[in-house]
Amino acid sequence: MKRTIATAVITAVVTAAIAIACFAGCAKKSVKQTASAYLDQEENTVEATVDLTDGYSCDFARGAIYLYDQENKEGVDAVAIGISLGQDTYNDYLAAAKANANSKEINGGIMYQEDGQMIFIQTAGTSAYFGVFADNVTPAQMEKLVARFTVVPAI
Repeated sequence: MKRTIATAVITAVVTAAIAIACFAGCAKKSVKQTASAYLDQEENTVEATVDLTDGYSCDFARGAIYLYDQENKEGVDAVAIGISLGQDTYNDYLAAAKANANSKEINGGIMYQEDGQMIFIQTAGTSAYFGVFADNVTPAQMEKLVARFTVVPAI
């Protein structure tokens, strides 16, 4: 009888230790929250995914993702807008980026500042064009915002 009780106690302690170890491991893992949508503009369609971790939220409109650095509420402005671009529009932005002495290549695209607005443009594949636009941000802040967007051509 004493042996059965001792075995039950040891089994309970070992089971509790395993459960605590498992839950402690799970608590350290972070879950990445994202939202995705197909965006189209001028017959250009891309699949865009935006990272919403750290309290970010988004709103989708035809051809655009509005990214907010907090819950999307009335009166709150987006910190960045990701837009599907037509090829001609992309080419216009590309020409402006190449003419800008402060343009910088990041994340597979080009970032530059024009009239107080930070602009990032990129192609995804051979026929998908995308831009991220933000007002009142530094280049370092813009790089962090751009890193939240992932774009692939729509199939």
